[in-house]
Amino acid sequence: MTESNRPAAVPAWHTRLLDRIQNLAADRARILRQGYRMSDGDTDAVVLAWRTQLQLLATSREEIVTQALAVGISQIDVGDALLLGHQGFRAPVDTAGTAEPGDRVREMMTDSVVNDTWQLQHMAAIHVVRDHHLLTDAHYFQDPQIPAQFERNMAALWMRATAVAQAISLSAEEAAGMWATDTRGWHQVLAASVDRYDPGGVEERWRAFAWQGIAERVHRDLAVLRMDPSHTEVLAPIPNPHTMFEQVTQALRVGVDDSAAGVMDPTVDAALSADTDLRWEPLPASDANAGPTATNSPPGAEI
Repeated sequence: MTESNRPAAVPAWHTRLLDRIQNLAADRARILRQGYRMSDGDTDAVVLAWRTQLQLLATSREEIVTQALAVGISQIDVGDALLLGHQGFRAPVDTAGTAEPGDRVREMMTDSVVNDTWQLQHMAAIHVVRDHHLLTDAHYFQDPQIPAQFERNMAALWMRATAVAQAISLSAEEAAGMWATDTRGWHQVLAASVDRYDPGGVEERWRAFAWQGIAERVHRDLAVLRMDPSHTEVLAPIPNPHTMFEQVTQALRVGVDDSAAGVMDPTVDAALSADTDLRWEPLPASDANAGPTATNSPPGAEI
């Protein structure tokens, strides 16, 4: 950011998240000011395309704002980033201009862990809250393959986050704040995300996160990078999906009935069992030759 009240000692990945917020806001402000080209013969498709682009940028910006607040970045810092972006100021890619290529690669891989661990927490929170909603609807039916794919996606993301963290020797200090480690941390995640969604918003995100392309993309990335998550040991271990489900359930119960804290909800336990398959299964050779892909979220949900 060109101007900010951020403390000097914030983790570098915090700063990069704020820069992404600022730049998305700046991009949207630029397109908004430019408007759409008006000329004879144009149809309303021109206006529709312009408005769609604005909406996509706004959605991406809000997703990262949610992520930033969920991992503990202050509302003041997020507000500063948005204000500067709305005024048209983009964050410089490299303020000092001295970053080495190796440092750039490590930054990208660190951000990959940041995004994967956030997506895992977001998915865990959405899934538990959705299950709670479904308990009140006895007439709800769904294809059992969808929650099974959701589970596979979480397992794949956890494997990639763990493998990349190992590859860059992610330290406990660097990992601090990347994922919730206690009930307070999960309350922060819930307050920034699921607490703000209506049931329709929860369902939309849950189904987007159940897209089979998520796991397929993760496996291609790991195959191309020749990473085997089954042989990784991380200094600051990332909680696996089942553990996250337990932690979310406990966080939801604290404040409603403290005596129930720590008791696993059987409906959640059934939704993602302790036997979740976290084994690494490389893709067939034909798929492994595909180039590495970006680690984006499913359509409509950027992380």
